[in-house]
Parts: sequence; structure tokens; C-alpha cells
Amino acid sequence: MALTKDNISMIGDDLIRVAGLPRPELRTLARELRASGEWLEVVDGIEDSVVQFDPLRLRPDEAVRHLLSSKPVNEIGSDAELTEVCLEVKFGGENGPDFRAVCDELKLTEQELISAICDAELCVDIVGFTPGFAYISGLPEALTVPRLKEPRKRVPAGSFGIAAGKCGTYALEGPGGWPLIGRVVNRLFNPEREKPFLLSAGQKVRVLRRSDV
Repeated sequence: MALTKDNISMIGDDLIRVAGLPRPELRTLARELRASGEWLEVVDGIEDSVVQFDPLRLRPDEAVRHLLSSKPVNEIGSDAELTEVCLEVKFGGENGPDFRAVCDELKLTEQELISAICDAELCVDIVGFTPGFAYISGLPEALTVPRLKEPRKRVPAGSFGIAAGKCGTYALEGPGGWPLIGRVVNRLFNPEREKPFLLSAGQKVRVLRRSDV
């Protein structure tokens, strides 16, 4: 599938919005544009992507034509090529201070909530909010809880949250308003890796329960 004018619109002097594609194809295209090095930045949204071009090098109409000439998605390869990541999560206790409250709100036992999350086929929608924070979709609709009324000023790195029908992982320490139900054992951020952040948009995720017992 090739981009058409219906898929793109200017939203700033140097920004082009790409929308109207199925989410997997949109992620694949954004990944290819980012890897090409021809754009200043490519930012993933849940239903769209925003491409920034260099206005000193291209006029807006030239940038649009260049974007329209991108390789069709079906010739790029899909996000299925991304390696599935298994996240080992320690649920509850000091690792998940809101775990019990979430179970009570959903009227589930601890094991029922853990099983529902571990059985789900999850996928990273976008990475943002703070560096490396992954918005992960694929939870059953029944596992929907609101964000905290009062966000925490400090959330430890590795925290695993749930809100608005998604999972969220805090790669770095910082503020946050998601109910915390566990902690990811994997290193979500490692500056020594070629790609420092473990998760990226379009990546399949599987949650495994980690127990020290």
C-alpha cells in the first residue's frame, strides 16, 4: 500500500501528519522513515504519525512529494519482524503498591488479574510521555481502571502500571499517574545497548509472572 494525498496533511511549517492507515502498517512506515535518516524526526501517535522535515532543505510541497514517494508498506516488511519481548513482572507488594486496590475495583482475585494480563496478546502502541515509557495495548476491555486522582511525584524505574485499558512501563524514574501493580525485572533502559530502550512502537509483548518464592 502506497501513501496517497488522503493520508497526509500539513500541521505546521515543517510538520506532516500521516494518518488513515491500519495501525501495524502505520508503525511499519514510521519505522522505515525513521531509519532512512531523511527526516529530522518521526513521532508515533496511537492513530497517526508526525514527520518533521528540514525547511532549509525542502519546501513544504517538496517534502510532501518526497513523503508520497516513500516505498509502499508492503515492500518494507512488517512489525512482525520485531522480536517479541517477554517482560518478567513481580506483581503486588512493594513492587505494585496499587495492585490490591486495582483487584478490588475490577472485582478480581489477584490470580485472576495476573492471569488476564499474562494471557493477553499485547503490543506497544507508542513510546512517549517520558523517555522510554511504553503505552501497551491488548488488555481485555474489562481491565479498565482510571488514572490516579493525584499523580505520584516519583515513580521508580521499571514500574508496571495499568490505566484506561492499557499497560504502561516506566523505563526511567519520574512522575506518573498510573496505578502501579508491579515491577518489570528486565532492564527497560540500558545506556550500553545500541538501542538503550528495550521496547519500541509496534513490538509484541508477553508478560510473565516473576516470583522469588
